[in-house]
Amino acid sequence: MTVVNASDILDNNKFANAGHLVDKSDTLIYDLGNLCAFDHSSINIVSYKANAKEYIDNLATENVQLLVSRLFQLPLKTIDEGTLALLPKCTTPIPRERALPESKPKTRWEAFAEIKGIKKKKKSRMEWDKKEEEFRPTYGYKRANDETAVWEMNAKPTDKVGDDPFQKMIDEKNDKLSKQKQREQRNFDESSMRQMGSVGKSLDFSKDKRAQLKSDLDHTFDVAKLATASLGKFDKQVENEKALPKRGKKKLAGLGAGDVSQESENATKLVDRMFKKENVLNVDKAVRQHVKAEEKQNYIKKRSGSFSKGGPNKKSKSK
Repeated sequence: MTVVNASDILDNNKFANAGHLVDKSDTLIYDLGNLCAFDHSSINIVSYKANAKEYIDNLATENVQLLVSRLFQLPLKTIDEGTLALLPKCTTPIPRERALPESKPKTRWEAFAEIKGIKKKKKSRMEWDKKEEEFRPTYGYKRANDETAVWEMNAKPTDKVGDDPFQKMIDEKNDKLSKQKQREQRNFDESSMRQMGSVGKSLDFSKDKRAQLKSDLDHTFDVAKLATASLGKFDKQVENEKALPKRGKKKLAGLGAGDVSQESENATKLVDRMFKKENVLNVDKAVRQHVKAEEKQNYIKKRSGSFSKGGPNKKSKSK
């Protein structure tokens, strides 16, 4: 049984030479990295006018055949899954589908170090342990100079009788870990606030603010439901979720409807309202308001005149 090399067959294959399959001369500009080919040759006007669809189909078929033939001429690489063609570097720039990734928000220490110009020095992971007289990791399992890996401790004057110094050391370590987690959470919250700008705000979960917090969350949820191309129309609703309110559609009644009789009736009603005999102004109400205003002015004038002459509080002269 003879062993056949696939690459030898491909070298002698008809796909290696496009001239056997296509009558057209190879004038294409190739970008094999993007699997593209560009044809800048002029169009045969006579053939195009005779049958445009057939002419374009034949031209596209020939160009695709030339592109496939070029792909078969690329160097190959064999892996476990099969044989791959090594594509060259792309020459045509293609825009990104998504935006560039945003930079990671800085922590409080990173922001402070950048302002002060503090640069982090690279520290070796291994450290010399004086007790064991060997190099050990600076942190983790069997780290160097581990204070907890001791079997005796010196008593301090401040120690109380009955206290376990080993348990006290473990409790202090746990307190440090909890404080470190709180600092990490604080840094995360502050970095998120800086990243969101004026949108982010700290939430107050006190009893007095629960109603406002619920209102804010409902509003945020409603805004998020509309943050799609279809404004949430085709989104899958969660169980017991309130349906979105149907918004009224703005419509110009009577325009383009095609109903001539209805349009004529609407125009007649409009003319009748414009030229009807009854006035829109309520004359009786206007007269009452005018009379009331005059009476009020007369009353004010009389009071001002009586007080200027002395009025009812004027004292009589004694003879």
